[in-house]
Amino acid sequence: MKRFLISAAALFVTFNTMAWGTLGHNTIAELAERNLTPQAKANIEKYTKGEPLASYAMWMDKIGKDPILGRKGATRGWHASIVDADYKTSQEIRDKYRNGRDSATGLLELEKIFLDRKNHTDSVVMFALKCAIHMVGDMHCPAHLRYTDNKNGGGFTVYYFGRKVSLHSAWDYSIIQRRYSKKNWAAFAEHLDTYNKKQIKKCTAGWVEDWLEDAGRDVRPYLDWGISAGDSLDEEFDKKAYSLAEKEIRKSGYRLAKYLNTVFK
Repeated sequence: MKRFLISAAALFVTFNTMAWGTLGHNTIAELAERNLTPQAKANIEKYTKGEPLASYAMWMDKIGKDPILGRKGATRGWHASIVDADYKTSQEIRDKYRNGRDSATGLLELEKIFLDRKNHTDSVVMFALKCAIHMVGDMHCPAHLRYTDNKNGGGFTVYYFGRKVSLHSAWDYSIIQRRYSKKNWAAFAEHLDTYNKKQIKKCTAGWVEDWLEDAGRDVRPYLDWGISAGDSLDEEFDKKAYSLAEKEIRKSGYRLAKYLNTVFK
């Protein structure tokens, strides 16, 4: 069995800072649910019993510090992804730089569980579903994208509209929560769900690795904004950052729908 085979007795997760936070992840899940095919929706509801996908969007972060599940389990590293300096990814790159511990590799492994779900228990399929809902969003978060020539951690302190935060946490939740409260994710999803069928088809073309490479291209310019520890970030940063965050959250929602529509058909 391969390295990421998951059993009900091995539900392990590594905790990382929460990409997109509650607002972003719930929005991605809601946007995806709005774009599920009837067949995929029905197949998913066999496991969720009708609970909205947003109910599971933060599960990977919530259990990250569990003393039993721990930080060194089978899905450690699945919150982050990596591409090279030309925005390319491959299993070779992900194995070399992250020991195969990344969102893209994880999603490709989870795909096998979904496609073979008749031979897995409901708890295993639900575990995979909770992870997939979260990981598609993480894969598009500027603070969780790594490059072979730039680790892009963003762990240093900045002042976001006068508030002392890490740059990483600014991306995770501050930027989008200036406009939408974390409880208002349904409205945020409605705001983002504006693509027509042609635009959705273009946005969701390809598969997991293609989406990661596209996110790598989108995010890379942010690394040239010249942000340093102690900088004060205000309207100039916020305008660019929110535009990028909104773009990546929208793409995440449509791509999560494509992923679920495909593996639950």
